[in-house]
Amino acid sequence: MALFERRRQRVFLNEAGGKLARAVTEGLGVMRQAVRELRDSALRIRPQVLSCEPTLLMRWLIPRWSDFQASHSGLEPHLLAGGGSFSFDNGIDLAIRRDDFSWPDDYHAEILFAEKVGLVCRPDRVGDWFVEDDGGLSLQSQAPLLQTRTRPAAFEEWAAATGRRLPAGPVRAFEHFYFSLQAAVAGLGVAVGPWHLVRDDIDAGLLVAPLGFIEDGSHYCLLAPKPMRVDSLEARLVEWLRVAGSA
Repeated sequence: MALFERRRQRVFLNEAGGKLARAVTEGLGVMRQAVRELRDSALRIRPQVLSCEPTLLMRWLIPRWSDFQASHSGLEPHLLAGGGSFSFDNGIDLAIRRDDFSWPDDYHAEILFAEKVGLVCRPDRVGDWFVEDDGGLSLQSQAPLLQTRTRPAAFEEWAAATGRRLPAGPVRAFEHFYFSLQAAVAGLGVAVGPWHLVRDDIDAGLLVAPLGFIEDGSHYCLLAPKPMRVDSLEARLVEWLRVAGSA
């Protein structure tokens, strides 16, 4: 059976082709709705999965997670480490991501808190790697910079946000962001430390930020496949994350 016809050197669907195209479109819509219903049904019998960027998960969320569990016993999501792009079709129900990449337009995003960054090092190395000048402290030219392959532009972004010149000091590269922060704790150099990832180490006296912190223009967001109901677990999680992030 012919589904197309040619008119003036162009190809068009004929009546039969149009009928089939409408049927296929309607069928795909029915399939999408069935998948959503099956997914929602599965969510009712298993814990939701919350994917979170690994360093934020290890250094900020997990140390505070018992507070959320205490007020939402039996309802808390299962935590999963993951960063960057993802799909809600792969078993993830919610995700915490920094908005430094593009996600699909149909993802629903709730801003949690702004990213604030600063240069951090061990307290006993401040005198070695920072120097007094007319404007206060500044980074010495020979201070070792702890770079990371997962955020290679971290120092440049800090310099742009602060308006400071970035010295061309020796660079020590690490595979993951978490390793660069641990290297700073070990006294190996100066790292770019986001506030939420280093605040516990600063409170414990393991790290200091001699030049303070500044917002770099990015944010952490909670992503969901659809808008959240006001009384839902997702909405309560957003509220708790915002309060914890501002503390």
